[in-house]
Amino acid sequence: MNDSATDQLLDTLRNSLDDVHLATPVEEIVAAGRARRRRRKVAGAGMVALVAGLAAGVSTLANPSAGPPSYATSGQGVHVHTVAYTVDSQKDGTVHATFDKQRYFTDHAGLQAALRRAGFPVLIKTGVFCAGPDDDGKLSPSGRGAGVERVMQGVREHDGRVTFIFKPENMPRNTQLFIGYLDTAQLAAVHNNPGSVERLVPTNQKLTCDTVAPPEHMYR
Repeated sequence: MNDSATDQLLDTLRNSLDDVHLATPVEEIVAAGRARRRRRKVAGAGMVALVAGLAAGVSTLANPSAGPPSYATSGQGVHVHTVAYTVDSQKDGTVHATFDKQRYFTDHAGLQAALRRAGFPVLIKTGVFCAGPDDDGKLSPSGRGAGVERVMQGVREHDGRVTFIFKPENMPRNTQLFIGYLDTAQLAAVHNNPGSVERLVPTNQKLTCDTVAPPEHMYR
């Protein structure tokens, strides 16, 4: 009921109760009613705010903020640094990576995931060597197959480390780079030369994989 209607009701009550004597004036009764209505409205608004706050709190507890990701993505690209390797995407579209030769095979799955996250399709295994159905089996003395030089290059730094530069834009369609690291026994058999096999292999065809390492090469 609005105030205008309340005033009309008050006039009607006043006229009809002229001969009745009340302990409390009608005006005070109506004023008290108005005050109670105002308090209910304020209390109701406060309860709505309280419920909304509780709901937000429950939502936050049910979906806590995730911790900082291990990968920096978005406009900053991907940057992963571990004790075994580093992977950094560059503004020119290439992906730069360094490997610790004593540790790379302990987390080749992590290295594979980091390179893929940076946009470079790769399959990495240790002690296993894979090839596509049309691969002629030929490898360079350093263990590389045809076309690998276009998508992966090694640059030796001043401190002796080698930075590998991966070029996703040069990767043929439906193709990924296979990297097969020689395990400890295989490395000993070839006197650490080569240390790995790199081939371009299809992503849409079945690969043939075995544990036959490439023959030893005296010079790269």
